[in-house]
Amino acid sequence: MFRTLMAIVIVALSSHAHAVDREATLCGPIKERFFFWQWSLAAPNPNPARVAGLAHVEATTFVTGDGKRLVGYRYAAHGNLNEEGQPRGYVLMAMGNAMVADMMIQHLGDFAAAGFDTYVFDYRGYGNSQGRRRINAIIEDYKEIVAALNERYPSARLYGTSLGGAVMMNVIGSGVEFERAVIDASPSRFSPFGCPRRIDPVEHLPEDARRLLVITGQRDSVLSARMTRELRIEAEKRGAEVIDGEDYDHPFMDRAEVHRERMERIEHFLLAEPSL
Repeated sequence: MFRTLMAIVIVALSSHAHAVDREATLCGPIKERFFFWQWSLAAPNPNPARVAGLAHVEATTFVTGDGKRLVGYRYAAHGNLNEEGQPRGYVLMAMGNAMVADMMIQHLGDFAAAGFDTYVFDYRGYGNSQGRRRINAIIEDYKEIVAALNERYPSARLYGTSLGGAVMMNVIGSGVEFERAVIDASPSRFSPFGCPRRIDPVEHLPEDARRLLVITGQRDSVLSARMTRELRIEAEKRGAEVIDGEDYDHPFMDRAEVHRERMERIEHFLLAEPSL
C-alpha cells in the first residue's frame, strides 16, 4: 500500500512539474514576458462575427497535456474528398503573433475545398485560449496538436507564418510525421535575443528538406532579411523549395494582387501529392 501511495504521489508531482515547466520562460523571465505582452497587444480581440455565416466553418477546441483549453476553428473539407467520402487529410496553420483564429480561418477555404479539414487555433494566452503566453508552451502545444491530428487523418500538411513558422520548424524537428510544410517569413534564430539555441528554427531543418517550401519577402516590413535569410539559404542547400519574393511583405500584409499570387504558390505546393 505504501509503495502504491508513493507511486501515485510521484506521478502527481511529475505531472505538476511538467505543467509548470511548459510555461517556464526560456528567453529570460522579464524579456520573454514583455515581448509576448507587447505582441499580444497588436492582436485583435476575438470576434465570432468574422466567421458568422461562413459555410463549413465550426468552432473547435483542443485540451493540452497540462490541461489548457485552446480555442480555434475547423474549416471542414467539402470538395475533392477521398473514395470513401472522407477528408484527404488535414492542414494545420500556426499563425503570426498578431493574429487570432477567427481572422485567419476565413483565408483558408481553398484547402477545405481541396479535400482537407483545415485547422487554426489561438495560441495559449491569446484570444479565448487559456494559459500563459510562453514560446516553450506554444511549441509543445503544437507538437501535441499534430500528434493528435495524425491519429485521425491519413495525411498532414503544415503551414506556419512568422512566429508560427518558427513554431512549425520546432514541431518538424521533433520528428512528427508530415507530407508537406510551408514556412512563410519565419525568423531563422531566437538565440540572438537570449533564447536557447535548441529552439532556433534553423536548427530543426531536416537533412532532406524536399518536403518544405520556405518563403521570405524582400519587402518584409516586420522581419528583416538578416533575420530570415539563413533559414531560407540553409533550407535550399538541403533540397527545399524556396521563394524570396521581390514584392512580398510580411504574410497577409501584401497588396491584394501580391497576396493572391503568394497564396496560390503556397496552395500549389502544400496540396501537391508528395513524390518522395
